[in-house]
Amino acid sequence: MRIDFEYIKNNIEKRNYNFIGSGSGRHVYDLGNGYVVKMAKNKRGLLQNKAEHEIASTNNSRIFARIVAVSKDYHFLIMEKAEKLRSATEILLYYKVDSFRELFRLNDFKDFTEKYNLVLVDLRRLNSWGMIKGKPVIIDYGFTREVRKYYRIF
Repeated sequence: MRIDFEYIKNNIEKRNYNFIGSGSGRHVYDLGNGYVVKMAKNKRGLLQNKAEHEIASTNNSRIFARIVAVSKDYHFLIMEKAEKLRSATEILLYYKVDSFRELFRLNDFKDFTEKYNLVLVDLRRLNSWGMIKGKPVIIDYGFTREVRKYYRIF
């Protein structure tokens, strides 16, 4: 998929996209076409975009929301848009578990959390999840142990 990141940047500046939310390192905007753009607002955001891109490019489990493009400098990352979850219960019921602790012990989750050095405490946050085609998926997975080191520095 060919993405014109300059076009996206200009539309963000003109406030043509709906603002979805913000974290310590990124702003998220709805592109209005089934995708969102995560725009880095500092070095942490660049590192999170890079980490998410690396994870998505080596994982096809569909536990993670799919990334369709990233700018060369990691300033912008385009991801599938997910619907907001109302409760963590939606996640637990879907995976037929009683707690996040139990969820992260399932083979699929255990394997990828270890492989990608994901911070489990961060993945327990409801805002890290969304619903795509009736399935709960992780939409915020750039906060790895490697990225976390930069939060202590800044």
